[in-house]
Amino acid sequence: MTSVNIREQSVAGLRWLVVSGEREAAFRALGEHTRENIVAVQNSMPEREDLRRFTTTGGGRHTLAAVVEATAREYPEQLAELRALAEGAGVDYQSILLANLRGDVGVDDGTGCTDMAWHRKSSFVAHNEDGAPALLGHFMLLTLEIDGQQPVTAQWYPGFSPANAFVANAAGLIWGINHIQVAGPIYAPGRHFIARALQQCTSFEGAIDYLRTHPSAGGFAYTIGESGTGRSATVETVAGRVAVRSATEESPLQWHTNHVRFLPCPPDMPTASGDGAATGKLGQYSESMARGKVLEGLSTPAAEPDAAWFQTILSSEPVPCGVHRTAAGNDPLMTLCTTVADLTRERLHIRGADGATAEIALPAFARGELS
Repeated sequence: MTSVNIREQSVAGLRWLVVSGEREAAFRALGEHTRENIVAVQNSMPEREDLRRFTTTGGGRHTLAAVVEATAREYPEQLAELRALAEGAGVDYQSILLANLRGDVGVDDGTGCTDMAWHRKSSFVAHNEDGAPALLGHFMLLTLEIDGQQPVTAQWYPGFSPANAFVANAAGLIWGINHIQVAGPIYAPGRHFIARALQQCTSFEGAIDYLRTHPSAGGFAYTIGESGTGRSATVETVAGRVAVRSATEESPLQWHTNHVRFLPCPPDMPTASGDGAATGKLGQYSESMARGKVLEGLSTPAAEPDAAWFQTILSSEPVPCGVHRTAAGNDPLMTLCTTVADLTRERLHIRGADGATAEIALPAFARGELS
């Protein structure tokens, strides 16, 4: 029997699992180890019933089948990980698969998360991970040391492929991911599985090229940085179309929330009009526009910013002063974690939902080490 090791630790109030071993055995053991968390997260998904109803319709079944077929054809290993996770947790694989494809079949998935990047003399990538308050206590860090693969640490929602939030790998690549709603997906692989495979890229150019050449059914915005060189870029990949914008000395500050900024946009995708209002069928994206307005209005620092500058913006609440979310009023989400990666100094600053903070060397973080 293949040996699998699971080590527990914590940082900034977040649970942190470090899992090593053969791929499928490791995910099976992870599922068993986090069974209660997986069940709780799956039961708390607000879009769960909408997904089930949609996929009982003729069009919904057809779309789901086409996306599953494309994913199985191009990402069999990543699907096998998810199946092993479900087996270990003793939960229905089809239900978990549907949850992982929720942004790839056209069902509304709300908004959440904010990314920033800076590249001039110093370089940073920063990410706010926003989720439902019910996920507090289940959301965690997960380091995977899979046999034959480079180590990677991801922010993880149990029951999902560990790929849809913030990631750092042993090659020095760091990125945050923002959801982009797509009402008219294409028949292509699911975005979670593309993002999971991306974790084995070893260069900045390779990561950008990978996203250019691997279209997804739904939409993600990746804010990618490279430790050491400090290069960074935002990649919008939306239903088969891709746009890349890099931070430069002339325009060192980049940001992204949950609406399309760089791609020409058809009416069934959220974008911004000249007055900042949402266009098309998705008026709820006014919340994403509001966060974007805060970031658009920032003055570019004359001197180089530090990690505290990003922490202040991402931890200030609420709009119109900052982008930190508190699940107050009509907002259904809260900021579960704020992460600032100092690419120049190779340090990672992390702030949990309770305000606890920690600083870790970036290479150590990717390997699952506390210092």
